[in-house]
Amino acid sequence: MKREQLLGVGLLLVLWLGCGPQRERNNDQGGDDDDSADDGSVTDDDDSAGDDAAAGDSAVIVRTVPEPSEPDFFFRSNLEVEWSLPPNEASLDLRDAAGSAVGGSTEMENSGRTLVFDPDDDLSPSSQYTVTVSWSGDDSPLVFEFSTGSYGEQLDGAAEQGLVGRVFNLDLTAGNFVEPPGVGAILQSQIDDVAILFTMTAESNFDPASQPGLHILGAVGEIDGGQVSTDACSETLGFTYGADGVLGTSDDSPARWENPSMELGPTTLELNLSGLATTIEDLLISGAFHPELDDMQGGVFEGQIDTRPLAPVLDPEGGEDALCALILQTVGVDCEPCNDDGTEPFCLDLVIEDIPGVRVDGLSITPTTCVDIINSFVADGTTCQEAAEAYDADADADGVLDGTYPGCPAYPGS
Repeated sequence: MKREQLLGVGLLLVLWLGCGPQRERNNDQGGDDDDSADDGSVTDDDDSAGDDAAAGDSAVIVRTVPEPSEPDFFFRSNLEVEWSLPPNEASLDLRDAAGSAVGGSTEMENSGRTLVFDPDDDLSPSSQYTVTVSWSGDDSPLVFEFSTGSYGEQLDGAAEQGLVGRVFNLDLTAGNFVEPPGVGAILQSQIDDVAILFTMTAESNFDPASQPGLHILGAVGEIDGGQVSTDACSETLGFTYGADGVLGTSDDSPARWENPSMELGPTTLELNLSGLATTIEDLLISGAFHPELDDMQGGVFEGQIDTRPLAPVLDPEGGEDALCALILQTVGVDCEPCNDDGTEPFCLDLVIEDIPGVRVDGLSITPTTCVDIINSFVADGTTCQEAAEAYDADADADGVLDGTYPGCPAYPGS
């Protein structure tokens, strides 16, 4: 199976293996002899309500995000505080350098041990903040400072134009899987040598009055010994080219530039990777670029993948619902509807956050379609042979490919 096919199947395996019901975290510890939700003390015998209060009072902080004195906290990240035990009366106060309170929402996660503070607005880049964490405990409060880095500072005109043709690798394996949860390691084992590359094309317009105005071209590359390369016999990904795959037509879907961030989508991306075709609906890719174009941070990749074209790859004997049936049978999870009326329940959702976009120097992406690949093969009978034959078929089952290439609808005679 070619690398591009592995990417499609790998993502699908991730979704399959990752969308089982989440086991409830068991908070029972040591001498706790009941199953009540307020457990957490090693001495809780539930003889009195004071046991759990005492446990919360003894909670100590074991982790903060950011760390005290951190110099380059990302301006769009949430703040987190984790305790050894669920604390009582926990709160977080965030102030800017002028002493003004920063608004935000607070949520307790991790069975009540982790406080997550989500600021209402992006933090200011290259700025200092003070955090005060309070709870009912002997060590309360914890007060510390941190600073945001330069991400979030606007790019000047020269830097904006410098994005054109510059290639970045959207490293999905380094991201945080939100949906389905707990599958980051699975994805890394499946596609840790696969690069998801993208660049802004010369047709891009960065003028705020012309948004959305970015055009983005992508490719699936290979990572070998830290070096990234692309295959001339693989289709590129026209992220903003629309369903026809042609730039400059009415169905184009340009990305939005909000300096220093891009936001692509939501859009529909038709993938045809060496004959393995599928669709990503509601595709959204976003992130903020460093003012010196070193990389992109805070990336988000989300979309809904149609499992029907991929089902025969994993189960050649099954129908279009074979993969969803297998998922339901194995982990008891239904696929999501692919359409509004719910009659096509064959899709699965994917959400990955905090993805870095690593700059790849010395690499360019040349637009390549299935027609280009087939023409290269037809010209000399050898170039891109394997890739071209993946689009072909043997309709009369005589053991000889027909040369009609139905897997590439744009090819004449397909």
